[in-house]
Amino acid sequence: MRVGVYTGANHPVGPALLEGFRSIGAQASPRCSQYHRDEVEGFDLVVVYGGRAGARVRQCYEAAGVPVVTVDWGYMARVNTREERETGHYQVGLGGLNSLPPFDCPPDRFKALGVRVTAKGGDPEGYTLLIGQVPGDAAHGMDREQMRRWLAAMAAKYPDVRYRPHPLGRIELPGVPELTGTLADALAGARLVVTWNSNTGNDALLAGVPVVAHGPNAVYADMCGETVPSVQARLAYFRRLAYAQWTLAEMRAGVCQRFVLDHLLPGKAPVKETKA
Repeated sequence: MRVGVYTGANHPVGPALLEGFRSIGAQASPRCSQYHRDEVEGFDLVVVYGGRAGARVRQCYEAAGVPVVTVDWGYMARVNTREERETGHYQVGLGGLNSLPPFDCPPDRFKALGVRVTAKGGDPEGYTLLIGQVPGDAAHGMDREQMRRWLAAMAAKYPDVRYRPHPLGRIELPGVPELTGTLADALAGARLVVTWNSNTGNDALLAGVPVVAHGPNAVYADMCGETVPSVQARLAYFRRLAYAQWTLAEMRAGVCQRFVLDHLLPGKAPVKETKA
């Protein structure tokens, strides 16, 4: 199998993916997304890093019938900063951002995270927690003004709103009460979380707080609503989510790539014990 790995210069995901693919016998070649000029090479599989830089590469290859895997920051115990590149998880999905395995997954990877799913959390008499996001993020594509207008519309829709700006892309909402403490504290007082497609939605579902996402590409879109889904439904979702994210060490070892080739591409679930 010939695999093209398109990443930015000097990003550790590229070498990790190449090493892992080669360790399982694939012929993997590095490419730089920045230098792609719509050419389609003879790859059987393409991997791109980043929802923005890799989007054009993905579109070109998918139009040619070549499957494309997208890698970006993950969901739980995720990479949030450069310092967490070696320890955190990256999302790995067939197609674009926020693509989960289309089948039930075993509980082992979720269990290994040590994360608990709370049956019922928040405060049913509490506020609506409005979540800000970084302007220009490829996950939503809105610039600062578009994001501000959406946030203002949501603040007007929910009279009990409390707003939590994103620490890396703060947008002011004059007259709207703010919460600037920890996310855990903010969720503890919330009856509902409203967001476009922030990863905070996953934190809310873990904490037993219902979430409404207005972005159609939120990874947890099927879990949205003003009533939190059952623990069993959320466990099934988070098990799939855990199989949609991998560490650099797992990429170097080829474990991530083996899952892509054996399960994502054929759409075939792993055969393992699935009881909690």
